[in-house]
Amino acid sequence: MKRIAALILVGLFLFAGLNITSAVAEDVLYAKISSVELGLGDKAVLGPYSFTFTDVSPDFTTARISISAGKGSSDVYIEEGKTVYYPSATNPVFALSVVIWNIKNKPIVYLDIMSPLKAIDTVDLKEGEYYRLPSNFPGIKVKLISATNDYATFNVYFPYSSIPTTVKISKGSGKGVAYKLNDKYRYQDYLYIKVTDSTSDSATFEVYLPKVAAVDFNIVKSDEGGSGTPSQNETLLVYNGLMYTGEKLPVKVDDTSYYVKLISVVSAKASLEVYKKSTKIGTYFINIGEVKAIPDTPLKLSIQKTEPQYNRSTVLVYAPEGAQVTPILRAANIVANIDAVPKEIMLNNNLVVVISVENRGKGDAYDVAIAAPLPDDFELVSLAKSWTFKTFPAFTNMPALIYVLKPTKVGEFDIGKATVTFYDDKSLETGKKRVIYSALLTGIKVYNVPSIDVSAQAYNGTWDDYVTAKVGDKVSLKFTLRASDGNPDYEFVKNATLLLDLPSSVDGQSLVDIGTIRAGETKTLQLDLTVLKEDLTNIRAALVYLDPLGGEHRLALGSLVTINSVPPRIITEEVKVWPTAEELPSYVNQTLAKMDDPKPLAEELADISAKYLPPESNPWKPAAIVFILLTVILAGVAYRYWDEAEKLKEKLERKKQRRPGGLPKKEGEEEGESSEIAEL
Repeated sequence: MKRIAALILVGLFLFAGLNITSAVAEDVLYAKISSVELGLGDKAVLGPYSFTFTDVSPDFTTARISISAGKGSSDVYIEEGKTVYYPSATNPVFALSVVIWNIKNKPIVYLDIMSPLKAIDTVDLKEGEYYRLPSNFPGIKVKLISATNDYATFNVYFPYSSIPTTVKISKGSGKGVAYKLNDKYRYQDYLYIKVTDSTSDSATFEVYLPKVAAVDFNIVKSDEGGSGTPSQNETLLVYNGLMYTGEKLPVKVDDTSYYVKLISVVSAKASLEVYKKSTKIGTYFINIGEVKAIPDTPLKLSIQKTEPQYNRSTVLVYAPEGAQVTPILRAANIVANIDAVPKEIMLNNNLVVVISVENRGKGDAYDVAIAAPLPDDFELVSLAKSWTFKTFPAFTNMPALIYVLKPTKVGEFDIGKATVTFYDDKSLETGKKRVIYSALLTGIKVYNVPSIDVSAQAYNGTWDDYVTAKVGDKVSLKFTLRASDGNPDYEFVKNATLLLDLPSSVDGQSLVDIGTIRAGETKTLQLDLTVLKEDLTNIRAALVYLDPLGGEHRLALGSLVTINSVPPRIITEEVKVWPTAEELPSYVNQTLAKMDDPKPLAEELADISAKYLPPESNPWKPAAIVFILLTVILAGVAYRYWDEAEKLKEKLERKKQRRPGGLPKKEGEEEGESSEIAEL
């Protein structure tokens, strides 16, 4: 997208710089007769005016039109693509333009005749009412057929037709209606209606007609009204070009040399001197559009355009056929400038380079080629770094030729010079191109931000990223900031600040000013926090800084250290402990002894033990093992009964000790004791 944007900008600037047009009064509305076809000597007649095609330049780019209005005539010279105003640009009656064709060496001109519109009346009509033009104009009627608050609709009746032309016009706008002059030509926008107000049943509008409102129009061919070939004394256009004040244009007629010298230029006229050889014939003031015959010479002079700001004028010279004009050779003065926007950039940004070229000389430049410099350590981003132009007129400029570079490293760089090669009138004679250079573009600075690693440790007896503390303790925090290696002059951050996110469980400094950190530099800073309450506290942080050009950045660091101020608590939990291998036999014996029926477990243990014993040939050994196990089991049972008997005996003894004397035993008590002994 950047490339596309850069190319669009180049196109716009070039267009703005090189598109030069003649001034036209675009705010004036005109009625127009389009493409009136005239051969050499033909004339178009509109009312009292006639327009005769009398001459054409050798290159068929300029036509001479003779305009007459009864008494006299005036010649105007109309170049293709330009508009000429008659009798003047400030108060025109006509505006004329031409298209010239050369058909079998016979010039044909298509003449546009335009006459400015002029308001003649302001009218209020209700629906169904008519308005008629004044009696000295054609018999045209206008009827309001409908109206609303937004627009009005009219029927326009022309004298040559019973069928009206319907036109709908919005309030505040206007439209024109053409008048049919004949089968071939129409007077476009002849009647122009502008609606100034409109209601539900009425409208107010202004009526415009052309200054020349005549509608009698015809073409007179040269064989009908005059000769189409110039007489022997008639002159031809031999020069149509610029002249600067002080310049002399040599014109040779037969063997006589004449010189035309431009003396001064103002907005509406120019002053010229004419010489025959070295003798001055006279000084002549010629208005724009006027053709002046120079006495005692075969020359006629005309001024087509003046440019006082450049002290120049477009001069037309007419001379007899065969006259020779020696062109004036002028040098172009090309000046090139190169600049960058901006001159300080970050490494990941683009550098926009702008080249402007101006022709300050009086001469045009041709085949202009502009080459932009491409320095080391930069890559070309845009599509072009050179431009060419066929012509570069005097006193014009190309405001901006833009290309884009991307730096590949930091530092200070020289971009270089723009190179312009071209021809001008003088170098065309030698065939050697001229070369000029812009001033050197220097001092382009490219910066970058180093990567910054931030680590932290807390201290409460030892340094670690996890420490324990008690309420009221002071815990020291140490932050280490390391910038990656690079060029410290062009890779750094400034106004760096460490922002600590401190929970309510701790108290301390939350903003830590660091300042500038340059590439390859390590900075360490330390601060103390006070533990306010029991908590598992995570200290989070962010690094805020400015890059070398003042752009703000924020680096989130997350949780850097943890402070645990929750005191330890003793938790008692019963844990099942298995006996060791040495303790296992005794444990098995005690377990079997405590069981009511130890035989199943004993058999299972015997089966397990048998897997780990080596096989023997003595068949009595397994029986012996079983016998031993049974013995152990019976011994355990006997031990259990003995233990129970001892406990009963102790119980009886205690009962006897509680009756040292007193009443004789009851009969039930003796029987109870006898039964317990019987059970034994």
